[in-house]
Amino acid sequence: MILTLTEKIVRSSDCTSFCFAPANKIDWHAGQYMQFTLPHQNPDERGINRFFTISSAPHEGFVMITTRFAFDKSSTFKKALFSLEKGSSISALPPKGEFIINNFTEEYVLVAGGIGITPFRSIILDLEYKKELGNGSIYLLYSNRDNEIVFKDELDRVAVNFNKFKIRYIISPQRCDIGLIKIAVPDYREKIYYISGPGGLVKSVEEGLVADGISQSAINLDYFPGY
Repeated sequence: MILTLTEKIVRSSDCTSFCFAPANKIDWHAGQYMQFTLPHQNPDERGINRFFTISSAPHEGFVMITTRFAFDKSSTFKKALFSLEKGSSISALPPKGEFIINNFTEEYVLVAGGIGITPFRSIILDLEYKKELGNGSIYLLYSNRDNEIVFKDELDRVAVNFNKFKIRYIISPQRCDIGLIKIAVPDYREKIYYISGPGGLVKSVEEGLVADGISQSAINLDYFPGY
């Protein structure tokens, strides 16, 4: 399928959202991802294909991907993406993935590390739109390396409007681990966990939960690769 770039939104000093209009209507579940293809000159070993979570919610009607840019350290794909002008096209395969929430009556803890917030923006805004956010409590633990917190205004707005949606921002050098979860989340053993972000954070939080007796079946993972 072909997507046309309609807008770029700078989220922080090293993070940008790219909004694409699909040539034909696309249906997806909040939290899913797509594989994008962007041919460019002299691609590095990571090639011309890349997976990105869809950070827009389905009702918004456009496909948004949000990613960090490490300047000289970034891949040739990222450099080509950031150089796209409005009206440029990119191709993609249909949405896929099981990092979604189907049972809105359960209690959830969403753990995000950095740009791992992208599936949670889609999920939270989707639940808000469907008026299903707040049926059961949802805790968002959002870990970031500094105070440039992507999507903070939108997340804070949802938290104000839904008292069962709670956010805790965790700024480095503070770390999100099982000790913090025990403090931040009442009845933490009874929740379902979704963890998204860099591999090191995802793995360490998962291991901490399992070591504390949380069932692997109650833990859902979404690993983000590097630049």
